[in-house]
Amino acid sequence: MALNKEPRKYYLICYDICESKKRTKLAKKLKDFGVRVQKSVFEAFLTEDKYKEMVELVSPFATENDSIRIYPLTNSSYNSKTIVGNQYNYLPLKDIII
Repeated sequence: MALNKEPRKYYLICYDICESKKRTKLAKKLKDFGVRVQKSVFEAFLTEDKYKEMVELVSPFATENDSIRIYPLTNSSYNSKTIVGNQYNYLPLKDIII
């Protein structure tokens, strides 16, 4: 079995969606791409194709009163993050091989 060696990048996805139902739908979609680290914040480790797919999928959620911000992170900045308070118990964003 060959490992996918396509380059990946870390992303921080933050959103401010007013309507609860729409916010819940967005969160469910983002779970397919990354890990929820706060109520309106996800971290993702994506290939360029997956990144484009995610942006296309979430774009309709950002209407006039709502916003979604996606920040690319370098490996260095992601790995040197500081977490203060609750350190959500989640797996690191790496390939999982079974």
